[in-house]
Amino acid sequence: MRTSLTTPRLRLRPFVPADAEELHGFFSDPLTNTIGSGPFTALSETERWIRNRMSAQREHGLCWYAVRDLDTDTLVGNCGMLCGRTGYAEPEIGYLIRKSHQGHGYASEAASAVLSECRSAGIDRVWATIRPHNAPSRRIAERLGMRVARTEHDDRGPLIFYVVDLGQADA
Repeated sequence: MRTSLTTPRLRLRPFVPADAEELHGFFSDPLTNTIGSGPFTALSETERWIRNRMSAQREHGLCWYAVRDLDTDTLVGNCGMLCGRTGYAEPEIGYLIRKSHQGHGYASEAASAVLSECRSAGIDRVWATIRPHNAPSRRIAERLGMRVARTEHDDRGPLIFYVVDLGQADA
């Protein structure tokens, strides 16, 4: 995957260790970080998260991007690909936008650019796993052309698996 993507309003680039403090500002925000294990309490958690994403890019080519406003360079969120529950051959897309910037289409715009890059990189199928109560993320997945494939249950309850077949997009 390319390391830099640009949309009409956003610039996407991989996270680097120097981003930790800025990113921690919204990873530690309970209004923004409502997914996974929830808000991070220590900067070291954010630093580890960045190292893990950098490792996935280096070892598997999956890129996780800092999503920045093209005009102001403000970090508005993050979006990218991870191994997740479906493996490296069929990775998961994820996105998280700072609470103060939600509702402006940034997640859809960034995720659309990432899916286009996946298609260019030869990734045929992409997944998203979303909790049923996360209606905004579900709407974004559907806007991106993803469909519900199945629901599984884990220790935190039901988890909906969305999928999009990129190899068939032009068929």
